[in-house]
Amino acid sequence: MHLFNVLVAALGLGVGAANAKGCGGSNDKAVTAFRFRFSVSTAVMDSVTVSSWSDGGGPRAKIPTDVPDLVHPYAGREYAGGDRGKIIGTRAYGSGYPYGAQDVSTIRGRPFPHGMWPISWGPGYLGGDEYWGKDLDLIRPGGVVGIMNVFTKDTSKWPNVSSDEVYTMIGDKESLSFMMTDLVRVCHANPASPRKFNPISSTTSATSSPPQPKPENVIQYYRSSSFALSYAGYNNTFALPSSNPTTNHDSLPLPGGIINSAFLRCVNDTIRASLPLPIALPKKERKLSAGAIVGIVFGSIVGVVLLYGLCLLLAVKTDRKKTEPAPPPESTHDPQGAGETGIPLLDSKKEPGPEKGGDADQEHQTKKSGENTKAKGNEKEAENVVYV
Repeated sequence: MHLFNVLVAALGLGVGAANAKGCGGSNDKAVTAFRFRFSVSTAVMDSVTVSSWSDGGGPRAKIPTDVPDLVHPYAGREYAGGDRGKIIGTRAYGSGYPYGAQDVSTIRGRPFPHGMWPISWGPGYLGGDEYWGKDLDLIRPGGVVGIMNVFTKDTSKWPNVSSDEVYTMIGDKESLSFMMTDLVRVCHANPASPRKFNPISSTTSATSSPPQPKPENVIQYYRSSSFALSYAGYNNTFALPSSNPTTNHDSLPLPGGIINSAFLRCVNDTIRASLPLPIALPKKERKLSAGAIVGIVFGSIVGVVLLYGLCLLLAVKTDRKKTEPAPPPESTHDPQGAGETGIPLLDSKKEPGPEKGGDADQEHQTKKSGENTKAKGNEKEAENVVYV
């Protein structure tokens, strides 16, 4: 969810309809969900979706401090975690924080529980100058802070509304645009256009035309003081700079003309129910630390080197095996007189020699028989010799 560098492009009014809650029993349906996105930096492109009717909440995170070439004005601060049940503040600037508001003398250095930055009443007012300046407006989530009047002329819907019952919303451009659309549909407010917010104007809310709201005119803060509703006829002296206000100061009662206003109740309930909040971040989207990233990269390099070495070793062994001489073939001679099948021959006592029945064997036998006959003849002839 990272805050900030408004990519801001409205992603539309088309995600589904929801019924308005409260609003004096109104049965009108709210406009379909409105979304926009903002990012902490183009260096990391880590963005968050902000949506009307979102429940908010989710895990907390921190604006990164270890991103190269990124110098964020609020690096290291926590953001997210605030849900819709905790967006209502009081009439004191700096109220509406579910966490991080221990120092009631200033809002300087606080986290962003609902993702959005608090509005600023200019330098010198409860530390709000930290969020003041044209350069900061360029990267503010939801766009530059503006104001928008909220009133109605529908006396059939609100028969007791007076012509001077005109309220002013103060907040980022995207939130203002959505809330006006929702209030026209739900509370029958008259459409209005946003105007520039100039809290350090020399004219007071009672004399400027159109009037610029002041801290003492605020009747309700919302969403960690990033959105507010004011009424020019209300003068809360506890909020005057001369009164040394705190973020939990007291407040005067509302004027009698609006304290029981059904139209005001509808406006307040609708803002509370549908003011855009960041969609809760799943835990799996949280970023790895720089140390974890370095460890993963180093481990990957070592793994590649080891794998390469193993492949090289296998290749060398294969080459050696190919160059070794082949062993001589095994002898098939059977000294026991067995045949190729291992079964002993019938005449196993016969001296090895040429096979019987061959031409050479027959010639050898004939020759041997002749020699024997000749020898016997010589012996017989010798017997017949008479010696005198």
